Amino acid sequence: MRCCSVLPERELKRTARQMNLPGFGPEQQERLHNSHVLVIGAGGLGCPIMQTLAATGVGHITVWDDDTVDLTNIHRQILFGAQDVGRRKVDVAAERLRALQPDIQVTAVNDRLTPDNFLEALEGIDLLIDGSDTFATKFLAADAAEITGTPLMWGSVLRYRGDIALWWSGPGAPAHGVGLRDLYPTQPDADSVPDCATAGVLGVTTSVVGSLMSTEAVKFLAGIGDVHVGRLHMYDALTTTMRQFTVARDPARPLASTLGTYIDACAAPSTEGQQLFDALAAHNLPSLDVREPHEKAIADLPAPGLNLPLSEVARDPEAAARALSSFSPGDDVVVYCAGGVRSGRFVQEHAELAERLGITLHSLPGGVQRWG
Repeated sequence: MRCCSVLPERELKRTARQMNLPGFGPEQQERLHNSHVLVIGAGGLGCPIMQTLAATGVGHITVWDDDTVDLTNIHRQILFGAQDVGRRKVDVAAERLRALQPDIQVTAVNDRLTPDNFLEALEGIDLLIDGSDTFATKFLAADAAEITGTPLMWGSVLRYRGDIALWWSGPGAPAHGVGLRDLYPTQPDADSVPDCATAGVLGVTTSVVGSLMSTEAVKFLAGIGDVHVGRLHMYDALTTTMRQFTVARDPARPLASTLGTYIDACAAPSTEGQQLFDALAAHNLPSLDVREPHEKAIADLPAPGLNLPLSEVARDPEAAARALSSFSPGDDVVVYCAGGVRSGRFVQEHAELAERLGITLHSLPGGVQRWG
């Protein structure tokens, strides 16, 4: 943290009610005001985290994100409104944070953190906050934090569940310091996790988990309460319950010393599927979209074909046979979904039926996320 300084008069007045709290006075407020946090991602977690930290009085927030606001973001990314669609997320976020706290310093970086720039980005950072939504970024962040000894507030949300923890390992960390890789030694492969675009997330869950992360961040930065390195908190929105586990340091695990290669588990190889897509776009091949109707409303391919939601197949065992019977013998049918996981499963499960009908099914790698 920067050297302590007297709070600006309007910041003193703005946070006066907060300083009435037992154990939370001007000293703790100045610690927040002099803190510099780096937030990865202005998304479902990043938005409530930054909103809360700015309102509470954190003096400097740096945010990295290279995306623009989309209408589908707004149900969970609470710093944005419909009027912001198409604008850079970091620019909108900076405006909202400065409106909350006029004395805040916001560094908005419209870029993506990579092995080439991450270590430099952590210089002068008191706390790294991971609001990203990919395993590749989360493991990159964990390794960069461990190499530099930067405390890492980590969070993850999927469907109705959220996890949070404070990791701190490497130079300057406590002797009992714990890193993310003590819980997850290696990045999961694509087959072991849900389809990144289709697992879904309840919008309010991101706000709850983001607020929990912010609370732990404020406690850590201000030096109040109990903040345990390596304690994993697991929130279930459907039961409104919280479970806690303590992760121990693995003494056999060597600390990260260099940044490696981090592969997005949802990404398809750069050339795989190109011929299929080209033929589909040229209307040379028929297609079968196995996504749900609300997914089609978000994005689609240039030459959309028959739509057979997998939820319909689950309800009606004959639905797949009826859909595939609509194609002609000899057809090569391109089956697609959001990311290629569900379409690949559909092709595998209905290969025998397709053979009996005289058609061939091909799953489009990467799906609409890549080719739409």
